Amino acid sequence: MVIRVSPSNDESAAEVVPREGVSKPRPRLRAAVATVLALLVVGGAGAAWFVGGGSHDVLAPPDGPWPEQRGFMVLQCSKEGLTPETQPAVERFLRALPEIESLTAYSKLQMEEGPLGTRNVCGVQAHFVGTARDVSDIPKIAEEIAKSPASVRLVRLPSNFWAGKADVRIILTGPGSPSLQLEKEGARAATKDDREIITEKIRQAVDVEKIYYEDSAFATKVNAFYCPDRLCAFDPGPVEQETLYVKTDVLGAVRTLKSTLGDVPGVEFVVPVSLDVL
Repeated sequence: MVIRVSPSNDESAAEVVPREGVSKPRPRLRAAVATVLALLVVGGAGAAWFVGGGSHDVLAPPDGPWPEQRGFMVLQCSKEGLTPETQPAVERFLRALPEIESLTAYSKLQMEEGPLGTRNVCGVQAHFVGTARDVSDIPKIAEEIAKSPASVRLVRLPSNFWAGKADVRIILTGPGSPSLQLEKEGARAATKDDREIITEKIRQAVDVEKIYYEDSAFATKVNAFYCPDRLCAFDPGPVEQETLYVKTDVLGAVRTLKSTLGDVPGVEFVVPVSLDVL
């Protein structure tokens, strides 16, 4: 499965498409997969649910810090993508732009040979990953690349608000979650009682420093922070999903909590908190 990004920077976002030789997903499965992608980009939803400010309470999200959003990817996002002939010309063009602080080129061969630290939003294609000199330079670079010798576009690579603040992300089942769309046995939207059971199981399984609860309003705020100008591979609109974030210094906490919470009603996914949100 790959994500197809709109060829215009003025249009949002990502469409799930099957790889060559793979049959197109059924409508229900297509909707569920699209939902998975959305949920793994950001978190959120539901009424606020926290207690006090003690070390054993479920906390509201922290006020900050808010990481600088200077990362971006440049790619063609076509069937073939940048080729060994066109990529060097685009690289020379990009390196001449004063707004770019750093730039790394990735060939299609590098993408095919193994996982990289960043993911190409169009699948296995040649691309560039860069850092702007200033937050305000991202839109300027997006405008400048219209003059590129080969057609390319810019997509933001947001730095995760939760990186450093939490280590494990527990996405709770909500009304639009994939497990409900696919009618998974025993799946149900997380209730307040479910959330309390989940947090208790978390504390029993690993040493916890903090547990945060992210509601829809805060998740939507974070989403807008990631994507203030629609130069994104995801929809910057409202987020409708609840998430728990766990801060812990326990090695293997993600694996432990996946095992602990795998069959607990109300738990959709248990994933690590990554540096980026793609």
